[in-house]
Amino acid sequence: MKKIVFTLLLALVAFIADAQIQNLQKLGQLSFPTTCAGVWHYTDGAGNEYALIGNGDGTVIVDVTVPTNPVVLFTVPGATSLWREIKVYGQYAYSGTEGGGGITIIDLSNLPASYTSKIYDGDGAIAGQLSSSHTVQVFGEYLYIFGSNIGVGGAVICDLADPWNPTYVGLYDDNYIHDGYVLNDTLYGAEIYAGQFSVVDVTDKSNPVLFATQPTPGAFNHNTWFSDNLQYLYTTDELPNTPVGVFDVSDITNIELVATYYNDSLPSEEVHNVRVFNDYVLAPSYGSQLVIIDGARPENLIEIARYGTGGYLCWDASPYLPSGNIIASDMDGEFYVFAPYYVRACYLEGNVTDLNTGLAIDGVQAKILATTAQTSSKLNGDYKTGYPTPGTFDVEFSKNGYITKVINGVVLSTGILTTLDVQLESFSAIGQVINAVTSLPVPFAKVRALSASNDITITADASGEFTLNTISPGTYEFTAALWGYRSGCITATIGTPGTVIIPITPGIYDDFTFDFGWTVSGNATGGIWEWGEPVGNRIYNNTG
Repeated sequence: MKKIVFTLLLALVAFIADAQIQNLQKLGQLSFPTTCAGVWHYTDGAGNEYALIGNGDGTVIVDVTVPTNPVVLFTVPGATSLWREIKVYGQYAYSGTEGGGGITIIDLSNLPASYTSKIYDGDGAIAGQLSSSHTVQVFGEYLYIFGSNIGVGGAVICDLADPWNPTYVGLYDDNYIHDGYVLNDTLYGAEIYAGQFSVVDVTDKSNPVLFATQPTPGAFNHNTWFSDNLQYLYTTDELPNTPVGVFDVSDITNIELVATYYNDSLPSEEVHNVRVFNDYVLAPSYGSQLVIIDGARPENLIEIARYGTGGYLCWDASPYLPSGNIIASDMDGEFYVFAPYYVRACYLEGNVTDLNTGLAIDGVQAKILATTAQTSSKLNGDYKTGYPTPGTFDVEFSKNGYITKVINGVVLSTGILTTLDVQLESFSAIGQVINAVTSLPVPFAKVRALSASNDITITADASGEFTLNTISPGTYEFTAALWGYRSGCITATIGTPGTVIIPITPGIYDDFTFDFGWTVSGNATGGIWEWGEPVGNRIYNNTG
């Protein structure tokens, strides 16, 4: 997490008022005087459940066995920092921070009575050198330390054959890595400053080999995580107005971005981290919202639950406790225990083609009316959307140049794919520019059609006629002009039969609606004419 901009969003007020929605219930909450960052889980041999929280002052161990009454057991001290991430291997937790001090190793085997801890600051080739880190992950029997002070901050790899005494075995250091995921000896590293994720062969931990790189939608890759079927990689970018990316990585020589997802309630607020559990995607996000997304169809992600934590950033969440409860952290110092109700969404997918040509149409807006669900068709005409609750809906399909079509009474059911293919009829508007005095055509006049959603400029042909093929029905202001004529304006409703006739009167006039090719010449050194935006003046009265 690199964005520390505490901005009060007015829109957040309305969101907080509707903070809790169906399918996600708050069971317990703790407030800390300092910030909270990463959160992870641990379960002891007796079945007691714990949350490990990256607090501003250390690693907090919380007993969440009774989720309605979370109890702080211990705070393992560490360097003061906004960033602290924890992961667990067996009975050991590994906590790293950008504040320095190395990796804190915590033996959890005596919980809830006590713990022991020590500092790992490197061994072998990096002995005594390891201080700071951004993120830690455990995959297999290896600890991966990302964003450290070693090299450029790539991936430090340690063997956990002896979990209390990690052994440094290798370093991937082509680029700084913010976070990462390892699958089948392949590292998918979030190279935030390079704007991409890397695919690295770590079969030989002492000699990692770069396979490929892939830009992410926002070119600021913060986090990566895999789908349960191991075909898709989810990515986040830590920039406003950037989506979760869904990449098909089944063939790393041909990685493909197949979908993107923006939060429904606050689409401008980016997802911070993603975690996946039973084909559900957990998305703790900026705007302090914990979102659960149905990921059963990774190319069609649909939000099914959301809770507003009320602060600035819901940093992290873990859905992996045996009880099924979710633990989550908010940067404002809040910790939560939630009970999720996992439910499949209702999926609506199909293909849009041209009624006359049969060709696919891209860029068609498909909207489930009276909801926020909408999407655009791809180059092949396919669209994918849906809604979290079942019902009967009207679905609208629209694009400039086509007659809008509404399909009424579309039944959407939980966990069911409804396929709805649509044909749209192309639409065009025709018109003519004429001499207002003689009623004869005005060849090659310029025409502008302006509405609330369209602004189109075209040149009439030798007969003064024009055709607008990328226009949608509605009311437009038409302006026509040609040098030697005064420009003419009319208002016309497109979508009714008839030709738009625009009369213009002979004369010398130019209001610069169109560019008639004026040029400036001469040897003057000042007072040169230019085409620009005038600087406005403000008039004040005696009260200011």
